[in-house]
Amino acid sequence: MNIAIKILSKLALLVALLTLMNFVYVQFFFEKDLQKQSKVINKVRAIPMDTDILYMGESSNTTFSKYDFDKRSISGMLQDYFPSLKIHDITKPASHAGIYTILLDNLPEASEIKTVIVTLNLRSFNADWIYSKLETSLQKSMVLLRDYPPLVNRFQLSFKDYDIKIKKQRTAQIREKWAEDKFSFPYSFPYNNVIEWDYAMATKGVKNHKGEIDYKATELACHFIKSYAFQIDTSHNIRIKEFDKLIALSKKRGWDLVMNLMAENTEKAEKLVGDDLLYLMNENRKILIAYFNHKGIKVVDNLNAVADKQFIDQNWTTEHYAEIGRRIIANNMATELKKSYPSQYQAPHLLDYSKVFFENNGEQKNGWDQTQTLSNEIVFSGELASKTDKENKYSLTFSYPLRNINTQFTHGIDIDFQVFQTIPNDSVKLVIELTGKYIENIWHGEMISSQITETKTWTPFHYHFKIPQKAIFADLVKIYIYNPSINTVYFDDIKIRFKKE
Repeated sequence: MNIAIKILSKLALLVALLTLMNFVYVQFFFEKDLQKQSKVINKVRAIPMDTDILYMGESSNTTFSKYDFDKRSISGMLQDYFPSLKIHDITKPASHAGIYTILLDNLPEASEIKTVIVTLNLRSFNADWIYSKLETSLQKSMVLLRDYPPLVNRFQLSFKDYDIKIKKQRTAQIREKWAEDKFSFPYSFPYNNVIEWDYAMATKGVKNHKGEIDYKATELACHFIKSYAFQIDTSHNIRIKEFDKLIALSKKRGWDLVMNLMAENTEKAEKLVGDDLLYLMNENRKILIAYFNHKGIKVVDNLNAVADKQFIDQNWTTEHYAEIGRRIIANNMATELKKSYPSQYQAPHLLDYSKVFFENNGEQKNGWDQTQTLSNEIVFSGELASKTDKENKYSLTFSYPLRNINTQFTHGIDIDFQVFQTIPNDSVKLVIELTGKYIENIWHGEMISSQITETKTWTPFHYHFKIPQKAIFADLVKIYIYNPSINTVYFDDIKIRFKKE
């Protein structure tokens, strides 16, 4: 009896000691470790408690084309359809279901989130992503966020208790998976697995119009095969198991879970590889939709929704879309959410591509870059003006695809704005840039001092720029102020009008 009491006493002492150690670690060291190893926690903490809809995504959410007028994320565009709701996102590149689950589990219990939208990326189910070289750093960043006492997580991190492998090991895992997973088509197919199909494509090649092998197109075709030539086994695929945990968490927290099946470039897949690959992609789509619908989870199907020309990366397989592509996905998502939020839904005022007049008094963000220069120190109108100095040499920047302007109005540009300077400045320039794939880039600078001599007062500046004939094929027009000096100059009420002859 005495021995049992001694053992229990020692166990109690050990528990007390570990509890104390955990307390000390949390109070003095945990936050520092989090900021060093798991900075993504700051994105989780930044989600307001009164959020209605939370969008979980990877780089597909935020990647944009430099030629986009509206550079907002998919989740940002979704807000247009539900202006009265609070929509926020947690975006972490290369994330997948396993990462989303850990991040969501770290949201406060008191959060008022009603709907969680999770990116459902078809490629994340393939061997190349499951055994990606990025997985080691991703998993390492999640250790301190696991659902264990912080001190336990710190010990796990110290002893490298996470999926850690070198590149050579991961490459071996990928090739082993490619070899062992056999294709099962409802018709005769000449290849047994990814390795055989990839080899055949690399050997045979994609032919150009002359009947010669197009080596770049062939390389891309092989990438498509390695990315999409697989068949999801819902009983064994690790991604399915991770999604099951995510579903369980959402039910526990009372969230309405919506899967956002991302668009893949099926148009290019069919063109480069053919109907066989397209069959596999669409079969996997059907498998995922059926699986999640059976569990009562809604799936927004975007797989074939975006055209080839809207994919930013034309030499790789990604879910990175230009403006119209992101808008299509946001619109499809809004159509589904309308069922849950009918009274909050409204059709947004979409961008008018026939516009020829643009203005900004510091309040507009779409189509404008360098918004970090906006300041409330000195303003002409509204609440903000663009501040340029030694830290920010480039002002608020108008950035717009010239092809979106009616060709009748591409002969000239009238540019007006207000200037405030504390001392005379002879180095500040208004800059107009016209760039494009098929033109020689045009750069024109006009000295502000040609019109502005006053100081400590707002003064208007006007300039007419004649667009050169050779710029008709320009992809992008940029208009901004360049201030290379150390002196501060403010700009406000920028007005840009494209003109006829």
